[in-house]
Amino acid sequence: MEKKFLLFFYISLYGGLNFPDIDLILIFLGHRSIITHGILVPLLIYFLLTKEIKIFSIKNRFEKIFTSKHFKDNLLDYTYTGFLLGIAIHLCADLFPKNYNFTGTATIFLPFWIYTGKTFSILWIFGNMFFAVYIAFKKLNQKKINIIQKNIIFLSIIIIGIIYMIIDKNFFAKIIMMLTLFPLIWFYIKKFNNNN
Repeated sequence: MEKKFLLFFYISLYGGLNFPDIDLILIFLGHRSIITHGILVPLLIYFLLTKEIKIFSIKNRFEKIFTSKHFKDNLLDYTYTGFLLGIAIHLCADLFPKNYNFTGTATIFLPFWIYTGKTFSILWIFGNMFFAVYIAFKKLNQKKINIIQKNIIFLSIIIIGIIYMIIDKNFFAKIIMMLTLFPLIWFYIKKFNNNN
């Protein structure tokens, strides 16, 4: 794996860690907005940059900037996977707030502060965390990098996640969740790829 792509991966991972709380600036969304606390935005952007869409010219502009297909594909894939994993780590932390209540900001909100409730919030956060990790690890496994590099990337994600959780309160449950979910998905995808 080329170092320049690894740099994009870690920069985007950092961006993904901070992206969900952009709703603190966009007050009309409400904190823990369904738009930012999930994978809707990165999925949409990735879709627009990789699919043939006649209505939008985003893909054409992206292709004009990056003439090399190898560079464009790798840049996009590593940026995408890093961003998804950053969001997943953030969501893992958000899965264990101080409390879920009707007046607090621990629940997922629709735009303009429309309350969704505790059960929906837990399902939304966990589901988006799960699919963010699954999609990112699956895409990483498809890249032409050797097993040692893949394992180093995986361990670095775990270390970054642990550091992120320790900075927050009630970190023990969050770390247990991450150390259970992330390796399970990682090894499942590796085993699935080896069988095919």
